[in-house]
Amino acid sequence: MLINNITNRENIARIRKIIDESDAVIIGAGAGLSASAGLQMNDFSTFKKLFPGYTRRYGLKSIAEAASFYFPSVEEHYAFLARYISAFRYSDPPEDVYQNLLEMVKDKSHFVITTNTDGQFAKTGFDKQRIFSPHGDLSFFQCSMPCSKKLIQNRKLVDNMLDDLTENPFAIRSSNIPTCPRCGSFLEPNIRDSVNFYNRPWMQRSDDYIGFLKNAVKGKLVLLELGVGNDSPAVIRHPFEYLAANYKNVVLIRINLNDYQTTVPFADKHTLAYQIDLKDFCSTVAQCV
Repeated sequence: MLINNITNRENIARIRKIIDESDAVIIGAGAGLSASAGLQMNDFSTFKKLFPGYTRRYGLKSIAEAASFYFPSVEEHYAFLARYISAFRYSDPPEDVYQNLLEMVKDKSHFVITTNTDGQFAKTGFDKQRIFSPHGDLSFFQCSMPCSKKLIQNRKLVDNMLDDLTENPFAIRSSNIPTCPRCGSFLEPNIRDSVNFYNRPWMQRSDDYIGFLKNAVKGKLVLLELGVGNDSPAVIRHPFEYLAANYKNVVLIRINLNDYQTTVPFADKHTLAYQIDLKDFCSTVAQCV
């Protein structure tokens, strides 16, 4: 069932009532949630603000484009990476989407599964023990080989690279290129998009998530699917649809501006789909009393 008008008071009250009367909530978050908070990968104005001069110098127009761009030198590649990690992992997003989301579920038993790597749930105050992020975290580097299973916190390394950009805004010093202390190979972000992504530390949280889920389906469970597209549907979208189709006490609430897909086989009566901006959804539902 597709509902477009979230500003309708009746719709807001309905969503709030479903959440308030549930025994548990599982939040499934995709890239659309971070985008609604202002961390936009494909927005030109965001790119110009965070990466001044990159369009003129490299012809790039978005962060997503730059992320797969082959920069002329290693020093330039890590200059981009330092700016990107700093903006998306260590800076606060410009919109209060995550704060409103926490306000919405703080009094409920809840768990988060997310394909985002920006760590915003933990930064906002969600319980780290109740966050399953199988695609990694931008705050860690790993060996690009990888020669070991060790993850390296990168805040200090990123800050050192950013300091270099006061002299040259497009390249760090060669001496500050982050390398593996064990084998000397380049370090890369510990995220799914990296060539040799080491995911075991993140997959260990899957047991906690599955345990929570097994208990949650025994009662009234709300699946709050936020900004989840079709890039990795097997992580959140398809499992949520399966749960809504097979458990009578499960309600799937799908919020997505683009990939909303309102028809869920065998679960249409258990699904509410809103083709709206997540910022509007989180703020209106959080403020509804």
